[in-house]
Amino acid sequence: MSFKTYVGERIDVQFNADRCIHAAECVKGLPEVFDVNKRPWITPDDENADEVARIVERCPSGALQYVRKDEAENERPVYPTMIKADAKGKLFIRGDIEIDSAEENIHTHRAILCGCGQTKHRPFCDNSDTCK
Repeated sequence: MSFKTYVGERIDVQFNADRCIHAAECVKGLPEVFDVNKRPWITPDDENADEVARIVERCPSGALQYVRKDEAENERPVYPTMIKADAKGKLFIRGDIEIDSAEENIHTHRAILCGCGQTKHRPFCDNSDTCK
């Protein structure tokens, strides 16, 4: 699983399609920056960096992340770590998270893990499973 980076002057936005569950927090929150009908679909400089960071942090799966290039801080994890299960078995996690998967060790602040075991991207939910 790898992230593609969309470069901006003050903030870079990273996207991992394998983790995206299409919650649409980005496109609903900042459609001028996150527009699936244009290429590139993420244009970080179309809004101020603080607003871009705020919307990226709303992404529940961690498919979107950012790196600040100005003097502002990067994302900080919430404490204590929070885990919420939905009725379909998805585990929504926010905090200082270390995930030891078969392919790699991952450090992140947001993730949705699969609770049904049918995902193609274990342990992450990919929304193509039977939990829908």
